[in-house]
Amino acid sequence: MILEQWQKHWNLSLNDVYSPPEARSFLIVAINHRFQWSAVDLVTCKDSEISNQDLAWLSEVLERLKNHEPIQQILGYAWFCDHKFLVNSAVLIPRPETEELVMHLRQSLKNSSVKSALDIGTGSGCIALSLAAVMPQTNWCAWDVSPEALALAQKNQQNFKQQVHWQLQDVLHTWPDQNFDLIVSNPPYIPEVEMSSLDKNVLEFEPHLALFVPDSDPLKFYRAIATQALNHLNQGGLLYFECHYQHAQNVAQLMKDLGFAKVHPRQDQWGKWRFVSGVKP
Repeated sequence: MILEQWQKHWNLSLNDVYSPPEARSFLIVAINHRFQWSAVDLVTCKDSEISNQDLAWLSEVLERLKNHEPIQQILGYAWFCDHKFLVNSAVLIPRPETEELVMHLRQSLKNSSVKSALDIGTGSGCIALSLAAVMPQTNWCAWDVSPEALALAQKNQQNFKQQVHWQLQDVLHTWPDQNFDLIVSNPPYIPEVEMSSLDKNVLEFEPHLALFVPDSDPLKFYRAIATQALNHLNQGGLLYFECHYQHAQNVAQLMKDLGFAKVHPRQDQWGKWRFVSGVKP
């Protein structure tokens, strides 16, 4: 079978699962992984013959996509801030919003002297490792409540020179006796009521532990982290959150009520209120 024929078969097979642009984007990711081909090669190499071995691999990827499995989990990795991170069902697939948070932090902290930093709910380790890569003077800790997530984060560590101290820690319980200049967190923030509206590739394949909060207390983790952060941030220390767009303003008010200074909510690239930062006075 030639590539052009396979592309038509691919699009037709995914027609009931994904939109045509999504199906095409997945094919581009798949052929880039398998053949190092680009989107342009879908046209310039359309008459290329695909071997039986490659067809078998592509067919397996296609069947898993039809079952709503995320392409990142099928391939075993996701790109984040120009680095390849291993992912599996124990961690969230890194999102563009989180990448935006990291890029903002890189820019805003490039002239600061952050000696110690903490990433709460580290998952794959993408926040801690991406920031550690450009903040070599900073000692990084990263916490997660999931042993499986920490095991994967430690594997991702192998692709970075900077060392991060990984720690199994539930932020709802007593924190270790440590202080930091910076705390950053992307905690669970999707209300359970939104479960039914999520795509199957999220609901069935990503860890609910890292996704959802009770409808009765959507600020559960923000309140716990911000309250404890007042005791574990050095004077002038920074707290950064990624938030649900409907609750970012509430998180900002919570931080103000707790006594944080210079509390600043910020929109993401799509105009949704997504990030909140503050300073311990």
